[in-house]
Amino acid sequence: MEKNERILNLMQFARKAGKLTGGTDACLRELHKKHLHLVIIAQDAAERTQARIRRELSASGQKIQILVFGQRDKISAALGMPLTAVFGISDKNFATKMIEYWQA
Repeated sequence: MEKNERILNLMQFARKAGKLTGGTDACLRELHKKHLHLVIIAQDAAERTQARIRRELSASGQKIQILVFGQRDKISAALGMPLTAVFGISDKNFATKMIEYWQA
């Protein structure tokens, strides 16, 4: 199983556990509440969206990693969500494992 599949698998578990936030605005709200441990952006997300997330992250001063991978239609379909390019993980264990898979 390749790393993208493993991360997607963990994202599905996180969604079932209620630890996944989908959508740019929802993720930014969670970011400001200091609930996020990881942000995942689809590779085909708009440049403006990516820039906005990065800007908000640096402004917040929080050390949150960003993973950029996959296509938003495939990720959204796998998670059973409407078309979304930005996802936030609010569980430290899920986030740590995803980062571990990404770096492997």
